[in-house]
Amino acid sequence: MADTIKCPNCSANLVFDADTQKLVCDFCGASFLPDELTFIPEETKDHPEETKKEEQKAEEVPEASPEETSSKETAPEISSDEYSQFVCNACGAAVITDKTTSASFCAFCGSPALIGQRLTNEFRPRYMIPFAYGREKAVEKFYGWCKGGRFTPISFVSDKNIEKLTGLYVPFWLFDIDGKMDYSGTGVDVNVVTTGSKTVTTTKYYDVKRKGTLHWRKIPLDAETKIDDKLMEAIEPFNYKGLRDYDFKYIPGFFADTYDLKAEDLNQRIVNRAMGYMNEEFKSSTKEYDRVTGVNNSSSFSEPKAELALLPVWFLSYKYLGKTYHFAMNGQSGEVAGVPPVSMVKRTILFAVLLAVLTVITKIIVGLMLGGYVG
Repeated sequence: MADTIKCPNCSANLVFDADTQKLVCDFCGASFLPDELTFIPEETKDHPEETKKEEQKAEEVPEASPEETSSKETAPEISSDEYSQFVCNACGAAVITDKTTSASFCAFCGSPALIGQRLTNEFRPRYMIPFAYGREKAVEKFYGWCKGGRFTPISFVSDKNIEKLTGLYVPFWLFDIDGKMDYSGTGVDVNVVTTGSKTVTTTKYYDVKRKGTLHWRKIPLDAETKIDDKLMEAIEPFNYKGLRDYDFKYIPGFFADTYDLKAEDLNQRIVNRAMGYMNEEFKSSTKEYDRVTGVNNSSSFSEPKAELALLPVWFLSYKYLGKTYHFAMNGQSGEVAGVPPVSMVKRTILFAVLLAVLTVITKIIVGLMLGGYVG
């Protein structure tokens, strides 16, 4: 069952309004703070004992006979490995989603659909940051981003593309990791003094050692293979003052996904990122030298620890001349990232204008060299 949160006054569906930070009812106009509602859909509750039973049941399923296998291969069914089908709690229509979607919309009645069991047990987030930017403000940010791209095609900035703008709670692993810094090298200072026609260069060498313990807390790494990692890093940081315990009541009205990358799958990536931070710390601590040579890095890191969180992101994917482009906006801070398409018409016009200006400047210079300029 794909569940919804009902209005206490009229039983219509509630959606979370990021601008007011309230759950609102479009039918009767009522609004509620999330903490005011105590109803918890059954499907959003953890049921570890049921999960264990399902796993045991799956292990006990007998191997299918060749006839049964052939029958299943030809039956027009949806692959359970890629898609699942749920029933909309508002109208009874089928809601079909991929395996990582945990909040969607009914294509028939438009109701927000909470596929609650996908955010329970091991998939239940520890934290979340609710959306602070609603759709209207996200659209404004998108238009501003488009105007910043002087070569963005005029046809791209259209209502048709804006309709594709999607608010998605992205699963992130928030990593804690400690590092023991252990660097050594040679600091070099070069001093040049010129007196009249005499120049004296003095070079001094210093032993450089940097040791200590560094702590990083809640470094975010997205937990989905289908999400662009660089795009997510580009819209950081998230303000953790807005971090709160996970509450499903902030989900309706937005999409949400579950992870398909476990925390341990990202261990090497988090170590690499922490190493980058450590290198920056080392460089910052050796600015007193002109340069540092022969650097030896014997640093080490603790075993990373991670907790799951849902973080808000506005997405837009679009195609232009056969190539897919992505726009993303931090749903909390409004930070945007992406690479807009380039209009060949605009580039051609600009090139022609620059060529014309260059021709005029060249004509003026040649005229002055010949003793005068005649227009």
